[in-house]
Parts: sequence; C-alpha cells; structure tokens
Amino acid sequence: MAQKMNGQCTNTSLANTYHGLINQGSTCYLNSVLQVLFMTKDFREAVKKYSGENPHSEFLDHDLKVLFDDLQNYTAYTFKITNKLGIDNVNEQRNAAEYFERVLRMTSTDASKIFHGQLVNKTTCSKGHIQTDRDAPFWYLQLSLVDSCSVVKGIEEFFKTSDFCGENQIYCEQCGDKVDATMTAVIKDHPDVLCLLLKRFEFNYNYISYINSYVDVPETLQIPENQKYELYAVVDHFGDLKGGHYTATIKIQEEHGNRWHHFQDTRVTELVYQPFQLNNTERSQSAYLLFYRKSKDAAAEMVKEMRSLAMSNMQVIHEGAAQIPQDNGLNSIAKSLPLRSSKQRFPSSSTGNSGSPESPRTVLIRRIKVVEDLLVVFKDKSIMTVTLKMDFVNERGIDDAGVSREVYTAFWEQFVEQCEGETERVPRLRPDFCEAEWQAVGQIWVKGFLDHGVFPVRLSKAFILACIHGIDSVSIDILMTSFLNYVAPVERSAVENALQGTMGESDEEDLLDLFTRMGSNSLPPKNNMQLAIERMAHKAILQEPKYIVDCFSTPMAGLQQKLSDKERVLSLYETKKATGKRVLQLFETTNMVLSQRERITFKYLQHYVKTADETKAEKILRFCTGSSVICVDKILVSFNAETGLRRRPVGHTCDATLHIPCTYSSYPEFRTEFDNILSSNYFEMYVI
Repeated sequence: MAQKMNGQCTNTSLANTYHGLINQGSTCYLNSVLQVLFMTKDFREAVKKYSGENPHSEFLDHDLKVLFDDLQNYTAYTFKITNKLGIDNVNEQRNAAEYFERVLRMTSTDASKIFHGQLVNKTTCSKGHIQTDRDAPFWYLQLSLVDSCSVVKGIEEFFKTSDFCGENQIYCEQCGDKVDATMTAVIKDHPDVLCLLLKRFEFNYNYISYINSYVDVPETLQIPENQKYELYAVVDHFGDLKGGHYTATIKIQEEHGNRWHHFQDTRVTELVYQPFQLNNTERSQSAYLLFYRKSKDAAAEMVKEMRSLAMSNMQVIHEGAAQIPQDNGLNSIAKSLPLRSSKQRFPSSSTGNSGSPESPRTVLIRRIKVVEDLLVVFKDKSIMTVTLKMDFVNERGIDDAGVSREVYTAFWEQFVEQCEGETERVPRLRPDFCEAEWQAVGQIWVKGFLDHGVFPVRLSKAFILACIHGIDSVSIDILMTSFLNYVAPVERSAVENALQGTMGESDEEDLLDLFTRMGSNSLPPKNNMQLAIERMAHKAILQEPKYIVDCFSTPMAGLQQKLSDKERVLSLYETKKATGKRVLQLFETTNMVLSQRERITFKYLQHYVKTADETKAEKILRFCTGSSVICVDKILVSFNAETGLRRRPVGHTCDATLHIPCTYSSYPEFRTEFDNILSSNYFEMYVI
C-alpha cells in the first residue's frame, strides 16, 4: 500500500512522537511487523500487562514489553527479539508473514488472541444434512492475486461455495452414500484484527513468479456473516522473490486522530495526503499484509453470532492452523545480490587507486548495460570522494570529461525510459530495485551533476524539487505544472478545461479515464473537481514515488550547498534544458576572422541550431559535448575543407569542439548531412 500511502515528508512534531526501529541488516521484514503490533493498542496494552517477568521465558511478552517501552521514547533496537526468534543471520531477507505468525505463536494468549480466528468448512448435502470440520485456527487469511485484482473479489473467492457433484460427490454419513453437496468456509470466531495475506506469487511446475500487479484495497471490508472491518495498517513488500524491502503504513488512532503514518525502519513520516479521501479504495502495487480492525458498531452483532455458532455442536475432524505454503518462494527469500558486470569494476590505473581525489579510479561500462553497470559502481559509497574516470567497453574514447558526460547521459536516457509520464516523467518502484539501487541512483545523480553538470531534466520538476528540498518545498503551482506535463496531451487538455470550468463531454470521458487509471472509478462533483485533481497530481508526482524520494534523501544532501533554495533548483532546471536558442548561444568560432565560405557555413549552422526543436537540440548538444543538457560554457567551431566521402562533421566531446567542413553548396545539403548524422545510431557505436 505504500505506493499510494507513502505520501509526504516528515511532520516535525509527529516525527518526535513516533519512533522507528533500527535495521540490523535485512530485518525490515521484522521491523514492519513489530511496528504494526506496537501500534495495535489492544495488543500493546496486553503485552504491558503480562505478569511473567522472566526474560528467559519461552514467551516474547517480556522482550516485547521492553521494546515497546523503548519505542515510546526513542528509536529502538530489536536485538533481543531477533535472538529470541532464533534469527542467526540478520543479513538474510525473510518473509514478514512468516515472522508475524512466529511472533504471535511465541506471545501469551491474552495478547495474541486479538489476531486469532477460527475457520470451519461447512458441508451441506443435497438433502440438507450439514457436516462441519474441526476448528481451523488462523492468524491470517490468504487471498490469491492470480485471478483477482481486488481484495473484495479475493474475499468473495475465499468464501465462495464449492459444488461437488458427479465424480466429485461427497460421502454423507447421514445419507449413507455419496451425494451431491456444497462446501463453504465459515469464520466461527472473527478476530478483533483480521489480517489478510495477499499471495503475490504464482507457482507452476516450470517456475515461481512474483505478481507485481496492482490490487484495489478497500478501507472498509464486509466479511460473510455481516462482519465489518476497517483497515488500519499495511505491510508493503517492494522487490521480487529474490529480495526486497518491507515497510509499514499505519493509521494511528490515538491523540492525533486517524492520521496515516509511514514506518520505514528508523524513518517515520506522516502522510500529508491521507488515503481514502476520494473513495473507499486505494490501488497498490506493493501491499502484502493488510490489517483490518473489527468495527465497533458490529460488536453486539458479533456476540449474537458467536452464541449461535457455539450452539451448533460442530464436529471436529482435523486440526492445524493455516500455514504459508512451503513452496511459495517467499519463506526463503535470499538477500538481494549485487548486479553483475562482465568487467572488473575498479581496475588499477597508472596513478594508483587509493581513493583520494588525486588518484583517479577508472571503471569500464558496457553501453547497452549502462544502468546495470553504473549501479554496481555507485553502490560503493566511497566512489563519491574519488576522481572517477569512465570508459566504454570496446570503444576508443579516452575520458577527459566527455566520455563521463556521455556515460551519465546514456544512464539517464535508459533510466527515464522506465519511468512513467509524458513530457515530464516520474520514477516508479521496480521489482529489481531495492533501497541499495535507489540510493545508488541518487549518488549517480549527485556526482554526475557536481563533477560534470549532468542533470536529469526529463524527470518531473516537482519530483526533482522534492528530492533536493523535500516535498514541502513543492508549491501547488509547481505541482500542477509538472502534472500537466506528466499526463498525455489529450488528458492535459481535459484537465485544463476541468480546472477552468469549461469541460465538455469528450473532456469528461478523457478525465474519467485518467481518474480510473489513478485509482478512482468515478468523477468527483464539479465543485470538488479542482481539489480532486490536485490530490491526484500529488499522488502521481509525489506520493507514489515517496519511497524513492526517501532513498534519495541521503545522497541529495550533497546538493544542499550548491542548490541552497528552491529558486536555484528551478532556475537550474530551466537553464539546463536544451533549446535551439540556448544551444546556439554556446557556439563560437576558433578564429576571429573567417573566410567567406566559413562565414556561410557558420550561418548554416546557426540557422540549423536556432530552428531545432527540443529533441534535435538535445542531439546536437550531445554530439558536441556528450551531454543532452547544457554542461559547458561554449562549444568551439572549427572548419576544414574536406570533400567527398571524407566530408563529415566531427564532434570532440571532451573539449566541446565541433569540426565542420565548409564545402557545402547549399543549406539543404548542410541540413541533410546533419540530419543523417543525428538520426543514426552513432551514440551506440563510437565516442570520438
């Protein structure tokens, strides 16, 4: 749920009220569960009332009590809990659901009963005879996402009546024969807190795959027998079957009154955008465990139901609690392995490799794997303090800034392709990216900018500002400008008309498509349209990538001094963008006095650059400097008299120099040759 819920930056007063848990290595799976248990008031109070003071008891209550006392005052350690649970390798990623159940099984009945429920299977034969199985205790219900994108549908599927007929008839003891029958799962004891496990995995004989699709999560949920529950906590899993990261998002119902907070190990933030404001559902791509609290208005009805079930004298035929399937691929999640490159990352250089600024470190990068290779390099935090030289594998460029600019540019070009949006794009959580990868991206951003001036201007302006100065720095004007550039042109027009109150019928259809894609199935009233659009913009640009913004926060501190306020960030964002006129201002000739043919050719170049659209301007700039954003003060132009097959423009990216022939007979001839070069795959072939 964190994708929709991790909405905003830390509110200072609340950050001092609620505290996080220190990650011992890869223990986020345990931290997320413990935060939910701590924020479940009835459970916390039951643990504190536990009378057994022996810390060596088989129960966890004493250790939980100590931990909960610590959490009320400061960021806490979980060493005693991990030791009691037998976690001997804190660097191994494990399954949060497994350890949620393990904690409850090692907790006294007075505390754990809050999450404890009882299931029975009720079988009804065609003649009306009823048989019931033995009570099956559960800590959570497992809902499959393979055939469902909705928690409500998952519940319906779980409690769906199954028919047994023909060859599948069931033996009825009262009938004394096999007969047609139906079977239905029934909750005998509804727990105070109902936990749902969303099975984000699919198993067949050939593979186990992780389901990373969206699921609609309702705020309120109706369970058969008319029991109503309300969502108050979510444990999210980001990643895949090989590894990932767990966080918790919890609605705190104490003195601050029904406010959602995000718990990510030591970081605790309140969501400025509170979920479920538009309707009863939020869409999530990462929700794994859902915690629903029994509605208070259903208590009386529940007593009546329990008495009725208690009088049914159900027969017992099997025992055992619901367990996670052993082959689900999540119980033995291995810790995330680093991405590999076919080349050694840090080969020796002639000047040594001590890591000081005077000792450059050289790395080899594969152009077609630039994202993968550069992430490996920047997972090493020491890389930020060295002079970094980069070479492309099987290319003859020698790095004197130009090759590095090309590497960073190629990285952002490939990275942005995986982001969402149109003119401005926003990163989204990816199954192959965990916290280490996102922090490495942040370091690539910072070092690329500080060393070479490369800046990812294709990312959303509002997102960039949030990464550098926090989400609170993003005004509604900046947010809406970014959102209009984020959506497709046809949707942009509909949004603009809706904001101006001039929405037509076709606009309503386009707007409904946009709202549906963003998680709402209907248009808001016109008098609430502007607020709804602003909330939608906030979710798309700032809330959904909040986890990524958090991961960037540490490396982004390196930009605070250079970009000390919002105005500098916005100014830089605009001046870095390549436009025809801006690129034109960079060109200077190496000679003060030009021949007639050189003057004519230079005028061709000026006209070609001046009339270029943004895409072509970026290509011209990259051809001359290695970067598609403005990173140099000037581009020097020199001329030669080459003709025939030898005639071609040549860009020297390291010293930002353009060598062009002055033997073109006309501007169309000049334009055609430049167009052919810029439309080719020269960036993938050679660095001059």
